[in-house]
Amino acid sequence: MYAVIIPAAGTGSRMNLGYNKLFHKINNRTVIEHTVQWFINDIKCRQIIIVTSLDDKEKMSQLFDRQNRVICVTGATSRQESIYQGLLTVTEEIVLVHDGARPFINQQMIDDCYDIASKGFGAVCGVASKDTIKERVVDAVDTIGRTLKREQLVMVQTPQGFRTNILKKANELAIESNSLHLATDDASLVERYTEIPVKIVAGDYKNIKFTTVDDIDYFEFMLRRKR
Repeated sequence: MYAVIIPAAGTGSRMNLGYNKLFHKINNRTVIEHTVQWFINDIKCRQIIIVTSLDDKEKMSQLFDRQNRVICVTGATSRQESIYQGLLTVTEEIVLVHDGARPFINQQMIDDCYDIASKGFGAVCGVASKDTIKERVVDAVDTIGRTLKREQLVMVQTPQGFRTNILKKANELAIESNSLHLATDDASLVERYTEIPVKIVAGDYKNIKFTTVDDIDYFEFMLRRKR
């Protein structure tokens, strides 16, 4: 059994919505409802911890007031600091972290992350890069430093899975070094502050993050296909 932490405190600034983008409705349901439903449907998921802003907490709680497994907690300044607040509520041995803005996961990704984390490893969903990636040198002329080997690169997604005590330890060590707010994902903390290997599981190119206005048409199209 596992808990899932879902960071959901986005302001929608890049979308100019004027409200949390996860409250945007597609097919008469908010984006966050589409995402959370995956975990509501999974009987292995015992806790669904949504980390949101203080301003949005009441509205978020009302969306899931009939789901006794859903807990809404108040986040912090950065994404990773918010996830740590969610971690303090976890009572399950295994924890997954999944972006509230990614409603196109699938059960296989959830199961794979859970299985690998249950064996004591870290797990991240990822897909191979389709594009050539170049390292940027930020200087006066903004040049390319080098071209990275595409076969060695992976574009990381969520969910990511860990034993709860391992992820807590990594977060607490980052807090001690005053670097928690700099982390871009949970796996990077486990990589840096523990010796636990992090394994890659197959993600999905459809598992994009709801980020810009351009994503709205795509999300509406994909969710219509699911009906």
